[in-house]
Amino acid sequence: MIRLLTLLVLLYSATYAEMHDKNEWEVGMSAGYADLTTEDANGANIHIHLSKHFESDSFLKYFSYGVGTEAIFSDESHYALMATVGFHPIEDLTLALSPSVVWANHEGGWESMYATHYEASYVFDVSENFHMGPVIGYSKSSEAEHYTFGIHIGFSL
Repeated sequence: MIRLLTLLVLLYSATYAEMHDKNEWEVGMSAGYADLTTEDANGANIHIHLSKHFESDSFLKYFSYGVGTEAIFSDESHYALMATVGFHPIEDLTLALSPSVVWANHEGGWESMYATHYEASYVFDVSENFHMGPVIGYSKSSEAEHYTFGIHIGFSL
């Protein structure tokens, strides 16, 4: 399901990106590796988000807001739904804070919990509406924590 959603987002972005102003909205995806440190496990990680920069000439122009989802595929899968606030101190750097609800499959049963995700990415423009670059993340809940490393790709809409 995640793969199909990712493909649809990428196809939509590639088709309609030229119709919108750059940096109005961004559809982004990160894919990589997750180290579930408290569970002594690891797996593939995918993160998808939709974000929008504040339209302002004031200090708010350095911020964005949005929603996202994350999935970690390991022996005990994890899924998250998050609200995101991004800080863009320089043009290509994003530092994000995301309060989240996480659902984790532990020992055959699903648990939900609050977690806070932190993420940093630095991107390089590939074309007018497409960028990519490295991303690192950290997530902490009352019961678990994990680190993620990967590649971020994004499309301006």
